[in-house]
Amino acid sequence: MKGLIAGVAVVALGLAGLIRGAVPQSAGSPSQSTSAIVVSDAWIAAPVPPTQAAAGYFTAYNSTNEAQTLLSVVTGAGESNVLHTANMSAETGGVVIPARGRLVLSPGNGHVMITQLIGTVKAGQNVSMQLTFENLPPVAVTATVYAPGEHP
Repeated sequence: MKGLIAGVAVVALGLAGLIRGAVPQSAGSPSQSTSAIVVSDAWIAAPVPPTQAAAGYFTAYNSTNEAQTLLSVVTGAGESNVLHTANMSAETGGVVIPARGRLVLSPGNGHVMITQLIGTVKAGQNVSMQLTFENLPPVAVTATVYAPGEHP
């Protein structure tokens, strides 16, 4: 019974994240940040049917004088989110962003693989993403979904 309740809670929270992510953002806010990390160009490539996975991309700039480790990225669009770097390997220990450096996830250069989609993910929607760091507060980001082959 506890497993069923936990499963229902996970689905409900995921749906809440997807719905919360569907709220339009103002065009005057191209990036979201903490005082240490600035995230820009966040977007998601909609899945190509029958595929049930989507890919998320963004640029994260580390404005501190110390390397920062991005441990995970969670979205409201899927139950499973895995960070893949340029060599397309899953990064289970996180990704280090150098001091005053940046992490760029772009087609062919890494992505967040979003699987076990919750509902339909289609062009025009916005999806919430949360980046979790080892020694910093989480960063909330809104990513726009683009049709396959179209991106900013």
